[in-house]
Amino acid sequence: MRWSVRDTLVEVCRHNMLSTTKFLTRVSSFTYRQFATATVVKFNGTGRPEEVYKVEKENVADNVSANEVLVEMIHAPIHPVDINLAEGTYGVKAKTNSVAGSEGVGIVKKVGTSVQGLKPNDYVVPILSSSVAGTWRTQGVFSEKQLYKVPADIPTEYLSAVTINPCTAYRLLEDFAKLKAGDVVIQNGASSMVGLSVIQMCKARGIKTINIIRRSSDYDETVDRLKKLGGDIVVSEEYVRTPEYARLVADLPRPRLALNAVGGDSATELARNVADGGALVTYGGMSRRPVTVPTAHLIFRNVSVHGFWLTRWVEQHSQAEISAMYEHIFGLIRDKKLKLWLEKHKFSDFNNALLRSQEPGKGRKIILDLQFRKTEKRN
Repeated sequence: MRWSVRDTLVEVCRHNMLSTTKFLTRVSSFTYRQFATATVVKFNGTGRPEEVYKVEKENVADNVSANEVLVEMIHAPIHPVDINLAEGTYGVKAKTNSVAGSEGVGIVKKVGTSVQGLKPNDYVVPILSSSVAGTWRTQGVFSEKQLYKVPADIPTEYLSAVTINPCTAYRLLEDFAKLKAGDVVIQNGASSMVGLSVIQMCKARGIKTINIIRRSSDYDETVDRLKKLGGDIVVSEEYVRTPEYARLVADLPRPRLALNAVGGDSATELARNVADGGALVTYGGMSRRPVTVPTAHLIFRNVSVHGFWLTRWVEQHSQAEISAMYEHIFGLIRDKKLKLWLEKHKFSDFNNALLRSQEPGKGRKIILDLQFRKTEKRN
């Protein structure tokens, strides 16, 4: 076969065009993924939280892959879980150099081509999992399956704090006893966010609560706050062991459900007070002491003992069941039957907010304002 000069020139041009196209494609794919700078807080090993958590700058992709979502974070709490993760005492371990923050709310800025359930300007919260959500950041890229769309008519401060504490309270009341109006629930750690949620949810259902709290400098103020929220009886851990307490609750039915967030002697008192056939459920261990239940309560009174971890519940239940739980919580907030006690701090003041979150008896959950709005309290 003979080649003409014309054939040679055509082949050279075709080859050059193909090479140029490939080169431009490579350049396009290389330069298309642009980046913005975000402020983030990352884990730096384990130990004291103020030494573990480090504020850094990080590049965030300004465009997203097919199943990804770019989210501008708005608010995120400093949760007891975050303190335990830093100390290495939680049930899962955080990865060094990963972004911290277990809970929060953000607004969708961009979505990938395969994202079906979200669009720009939707509000989203991370779905609980055994991996740390990474909400302490001004913006970040998440996969669509990590996020749950939430309603825009709920204050964003509230949205940032509903997925752990109020949901834990809801499940504790739903899953361990068939409660009805007139029944009694007893709980320790009653001034915590879960405890406050339990009080309000019980009030909405006509269930009475006995609430045990620690003695502190603001004890009287705390008692007053819990009673205004609907707590029927509020007493100290010391008082619950006295004859006066026994007389105080003599006219009430014995509690069918006891909720333990403390452990140690406090948990033992709950087991002693719960009704025969009742349930003692542990969802926290603030005292870091073991739960001890006398054998007689197990054998002769048939008291059952359980543990509860919301993350496991979420991982083992369907999206429809999770949605139903969230919608119930949102309904209580809309109906003003559930108030959250929050204290907002600027993200730029993270270190002081972290210290504040560890102060005993503060009575409010610390919320980081990730877009630098004014520090304020909200209830």
